[in-house]
Amino acid sequence: MRVSRLLLSAAVCALVPSFAFAQNSGQADSGLEEIIVTAQKREQNMQDVPVAVTALSAETLTNRNVASVADLPRLAPSLTLTQGNVPTNNSLNLRGIGTIAFSTAIEPSVAVVVDDVALLQQAQAFSGLSDISRIEVLRGPQGTLFGKNASAGAVNIVSQGASDVFTGAVTGTATTDDEYRVDASLAGPLGENAGFRVNAFYGDRKGYIRNLEDGSRLNNDKSYGFRGRLELKPTETIKVDLIASHSISESDGFARTFRAAPTGAAVFGTPLTDSLVGITPGEDNYSVRLDKPLFNKSKQTTVSGRATLDLGFADLISVTSYQDWRFQFEEDFDYTVSDVLGIPGGIVADSTYHATQFAQELRLVSPSKGRFSYVLGLFYADGKTDREFERGPSGPVVASWASQSRTESYAAFGQATFNLTDTTHIDAGVRFNHEKVGASFLNRVPNASPPADNATCLTTCVGNAKDSVVTWKTALRQDIGDAVMVYASFARGYKGQGFDISTGFNPRRAAFPVRPETSNAYEVGIKSRFLDNKVQLNIAGFWSDFRDFQAQSGILLPDNTVLLTLNNVGKVRTRGIEAELTAKPTAALTLDSAVSFTDTRIMEFPGAQCYTGQTTGCVDLDGDGPATVKGQDLAGKRLPNAPRLKFNAGFNYDVFLPSAPFDAFVQADVSYQSKVNFDLLGNPLTVQDGYAVVNGSIGIDQNERGGMRVALFVNNLFDKHYASNVSIASGGSAGLLSQALDRKSRRYFGIRARYQF
Repeated sequence: MRVSRLLLSAAVCALVPSFAFAQNSGQADSGLEEIIVTAQKREQNMQDVPVAVTALSAETLTNRNVASVADLPRLAPSLTLTQGNVPTNNSLNLRGIGTIAFSTAIEPSVAVVVDDVALLQQAQAFSGLSDISRIEVLRGPQGTLFGKNASAGAVNIVSQGASDVFTGAVTGTATTDDEYRVDASLAGPLGENAGFRVNAFYGDRKGYIRNLEDGSRLNNDKSYGFRGRLELKPTETIKVDLIASHSISESDGFARTFRAAPTGAAVFGTPLTDSLVGITPGEDNYSVRLDKPLFNKSKQTTVSGRATLDLGFADLISVTSYQDWRFQFEEDFDYTVSDVLGIPGGIVADSTYHATQFAQELRLVSPSKGRFSYVLGLFYADGKTDREFERGPSGPVVASWASQSRTESYAAFGQATFNLTDTTHIDAGVRFNHEKVGASFLNRVPNASPPADNATCLTTCVGNAKDSVVTWKTALRQDIGDAVMVYASFARGYKGQGFDISTGFNPRRAAFPVRPETSNAYEVGIKSRFLDNKVQLNIAGFWSDFRDFQAQSGILLPDNTVLLTLNNVGKVRTRGIEAELTAKPTAALTLDSAVSFTDTRIMEFPGAQCYTGQTTGCVDLDGDGPATVKGQDLAGKRLPNAPRLKFNAGFNYDVFLPSAPFDAFVQADVSYQSKVNFDLLGNPLTVQDGYAVVNGSIGIDQNERGGMRVALFVNNLFDKHYASNVSIASGGSAGLLSQALDRKSRRYFGIRARYQF
């Protein structure tokens, strides 16, 4: 509690979010610049939008060493990441709300949109960032404009566009933990009516988890890719923007380490004695002993075309896209170097994914000037994801299955703004959505555990469902000064139904998909600038009630495997307050801070499963003598990975050197989050205490005197170790815990040099 008070005091003193020192232009001397966002499918000043939004510019992303979406929680209040052993098990959460599900047929709660294209699988978002113009983090339901998988919010990523003059840049990065990366871009005109931009990147980073069995380094990453963009303007009224991108990322897997291993700990009944030689379980454990190779590889291709026709009274915009994503992983399932269950070499699991989606959106966007403005749209998407899974090679835990999930969506939507007076504005939007979902599951090992007559499909299970829903949003805005706006809004959120496809899929799951998740979200806020445009303060208070919240939990079965099931929690509530403050007291100094207090609780979930080893609170549910069905009431418990307090602050100071061929700069930031539990069922062992991380950089920048910028940076200055997930070790005895340790949970130094022309 004392740490929380100290950090909050620091927030009040520093006050501002890193996203405000966005661009570098002539306005810098006169204060903060205007920040343009597309949070409402049109370009608007962020201070005029009745949405809690964090906008991160290209400069901020570079200064704060943001290399992937996984780095965003350090900068955006209320955003957290739950990390699995593969990207398909990752989950982005906003205001405590997110969906962790191994099933490919379950939608995320936070939509990720790249250049107007919503990604089909959230795992696609973790392939790295390159040549990005800005990132917008939109908090609260965004379904009216962004669709049914944005019930908690959206992350909107916008890449750099073409240029009317030739320009380019080359950036090289090297770190003390053996990362080497090169990014390059080139843009310019192609005649009078066309422009282009191309960028490419290559990165190679060694692993930071040591396999003591063979000396290898796991959790590495090797990635490369490119993006090409062609902007055409064949006439004065037509614009065309064509984008194609392709990227590949591969590694020697993502190894989890043991966080706790009680005396006599075993996996599938085999003692861990040999597998713990030289290893001390705990939050500082970055070592494993594995006798099987780990492997991850993803390949992603996206093509899109955006055409804009100026009709005079409005712009007609067409966005057409196709995405193809493939992913494969292989892991040492038992995490030992011993034979288990009589299987020489132990158990191996591997899986492949292939997802494709075609989408088409039409929008009619009126000019924003005048008494009345609007956005009208039609949307269609057809996507499917195929997955194959193998676990074995033999024994009671063997599994072999193939699945396909399908979704087809039709929607019509609209949002309008009516200016009642020059200072009073009403925003209202509605979306009509119809979807058809389907799943097929082929069990190749009908005698697998659990028994076929009890828990799994004998051969094939097929399920189909459809649903129609109306979601809507309204907001009232009042300008109470030249640069001060207050607002109040209500939004109806929705996340579609889906099938819980995983090992143990059975006829009941096929016949009864997980029900849709709905929410009622209330928000009030203030957006302001004052002191001659040198200070920006945005505050939002929110209260959201969820019904049939979709949440995954895991329990240890008698055969020592972990059964993961997706449940509809009865009711969930999230409420809190967020504050973001940016200040530019001088042309050389920018300060930033953001703080969020979030209370996210289960309001109603009777009959929930008991966590592994639970005694207190685990009661008889069937009431027929000796307890054959046990459960607990989770009412009042917090949702997993939902910190009560998150805080970040930083500064950037430019040292002007008129007589030198360059200027200097220094930058530092700190981020903090309070204690979280990663288990929906409330296992007291799966907890990560609160922690703070400090980063910084110093360097030189030629600015207008040349194209060179060099920075020396440090990540996690005080080497604070923390886990991004803690869970029961699959196949482990009671109290055996594994953890996911992110690369940024360790200290490393680096140098980044950029030449721009």
